[in-house]
Amino acid sequence: MRDVDDFAKFFIKNGADSVPNTYDGNMKLQKLLVLSNLASISEFGEPLFNNEILIFENGCVIEKVRLRYKNDYSGFKRDSMDFQPDFSEHETYILNLIMNIFGTASARELSEINHTFDFWKKALNNGTNNYGFHDKNSSVVDMMSQNEDIKRMKEVISAYKESSADDFKKEIINGVTYYFGKDFEITDEILSKLEKFALSAEDNSYTVYFDNGNLVIY
Repeated sequence: MRDVDDFAKFFIKNGADSVPNTYDGNMKLQKLLVLSNLASISEFGEPLFNNEILIFENGCVIEKVRLRYKNDYSGFKRDSMDFQPDFSEHETYILNLIMNIFGTASARELSEINHTFDFWKKALNNGTNNYGFHDKNSSVVDMMSQNEDIKRMKEVISAYKESSADDFKKEIINGVTYYFGKDFEITDEILSKLEKFALSAEDNSYTVYFDNGNLVIY
């Protein structure tokens, strides 16, 4: 699995930190990375990266990215501008999705969103002792087990897709809504597979894409 540094470089290269080389720029970068991880779990059942996410008072933080942004912004920016991503379709989809949904939000707005998730609340509670002191080592975020958070993100993504016909197409088959990229072609073979899948589908909507030539319905 790819290291979080590559995704941080993507956001910096695309100006997503909004107020470069500032506390708020660093905060926004952190929140975009965390939301990307949750979106990947929601859409594909697996995180975008496995780097440890810790809880701070202002939300979730990937410490290695936070420290480099804080202590070596010029080097981080230079590496980001030189970065030539070779992301997979899965990774590209998630990064563009997060940019489209959250890219214009402020650091403070994203921090407030972060505070609404159960994974933040539980990690904060685990890392706070009886005297009110915070232990970072006990404050590791566990997103994979937070079904309500995953469900909420899935709802946010579905709402975005519904309102963004230019970026996604959809097809309703046997009562199930399938979303796919605008360049994705529904052939007769794929249509047949989607028809059969819909007969036993547990959810009302799914994302359809190709991964290494294989059709994925998630």
